[in-house]
Amino acid sequence: MAENVTEQLANFVTRVRFDDLPQQLVNKMKWMLLDSIGCAFGGYHTDKAGIALELVKELGGNPQACIIGGPRTSYALASFANAELINALDYDYNGPLVGHVLPFVLPPCLSMAERQNVSGRDLILAMVLGHEVGGRLVSSLSQQRIPKAEPPYYDESPRYSYSATVFGGVAGAGRLMDFDVKKMRNAFGIAGASTPVLSGMKWFRGGGPVNMMKYGTGTGWISQLATTAVLLAEKGFTGDTTILDGEWGFWRIIGSSFFKVDNLLKGLGEVWRADQVEYKLYPCCRCNHAGIDGICSIMHQHGIKPEEIDEIVVKGDSWLQVPLRTGNKLESFLDIQFINRYIFGLAPYFGFNPGPAWQTPEVYDLPEIKRMAEKVKVELHPQTHEVLAHKVKAGQKPGFRGTIVELKAKGNRFEIEVPEPRGGPENPPAESELLEKFRNNAAYSSLKHDRAEQIIEVIGRLDQIENIHELSRLLSIDD
Repeated sequence: MAENVTEQLANFVTRVRFDDLPQQLVNKMKWMLLDSIGCAFGGYHTDKAGIALELVKELGGNPQACIIGGPRTSYALASFANAELINALDYDYNGPLVGHVLPFVLPPCLSMAERQNVSGRDLILAMVLGHEVGGRLVSSLSQQRIPKAEPPYYDESPRYSYSATVFGGVAGAGRLMDFDVKKMRNAFGIAGASTPVLSGMKWFRGGGPVNMMKYGTGTGWISQLATTAVLLAEKGFTGDTTILDGEWGFWRIIGSSFFKVDNLLKGLGEVWRADQVEYKLYPCCRCNHAGIDGICSIMHQHGIKPEEIDEIVVKGDSWLQVPLRTGNKLESFLDIQFINRYIFGLAPYFGFNPGPAWQTPEVYDLPEIKRMAEKVKVELHPQTHEVLAHKVKAGQKPGFRGTIVELKAKGNRFEIEVPEPRGGPENPPAESELLEKFRNNAAYSSLKHDRAEQIIEVIGRLDQIENIHELSRLLSIDD
């Protein structure tokens, strides 16, 4: 069972070359990087980011790598801070294959890219490997829904987490350090044996308050761990070089009910998953996006004003009904990311103008938003179990984006069905939308406007630049 998996993965990561990547994949990586940097800029106004940056300042450290939109600090602390910034608004894209991968895998790549003075092509390759390995590995383990033989053909898993993305961070960062197979396997072993406990289901389903340890797995911790693991491995520190292998491998360590090795290894280097992502056009959890799309569409089509709305009914995936999302207290910016009634209560007023402002007290404390939230009801989509059973049995991502929105206004009831929210592969964003999102986010940083435009230009030709410092100097206030 699952023999030589660690070695096979290390072989792939150390041998793939930039020229092996399809040009379409390279181009998409540039947009993914731009979107990610923008999300970090936008996250600056949140308490979560502020606390992370305050801690980094207190801990000090050599000025080795840039914090996006901030000063320089040590490689590990830069990875920590950048991960927290990128994910602060929950505005970063989902995927590949699972929910969040980006904030766990990109920051270690950025830090090691600066350390090694690599080219833009090297960074792109590292990003691909981080996303490919991180997404594939998480999808090979128990997710929030696992298959079973009888109806409804799936159970909710109590062991879901993003901890396994650490292997993606190690893959990308280790590749930038030109690791051989031995060092890569040691770095995998160090990171795999150090991953946090899997508290994702407690966070989502345990009924506790929304808090800054999002998804039960701190993005900063995972990114810092991946960075530390590769730095240790480079100096000769050893780890379990068979961490993914056998009956007592990583899958068993973290309590997964299975390890689908094919999800990880099949088609590596031939079938690329890294760019199969869902961009977020609203700063909140992705499962709420179709509902926002539906509310905005009905209002636009029928000329409905917010004050004319009497009731909003959103019918979607049962994931919308977990305890975390059904709260009725609006206490911080985090509640606008996850609590249904406030997300859908805000949509009639600000759904047409998304951005970081959603999560400022000046917006979410408005009395009209709280009154609208009282009119929101969230119900189960009538096809939820059918669709989820089909996806789970087919080995697909076990989520359901389809949403029905009913809006009662002006004495009438209006209804729309949104099969997929905007932003995903089925309904991709226009490049102009991604640029608008980036510029809007960048306005929340301390960088001057011309820096934002320079960043757009440099990332556009990232595969042509010889030294990554051409980009990193634009991201740091110390340069």
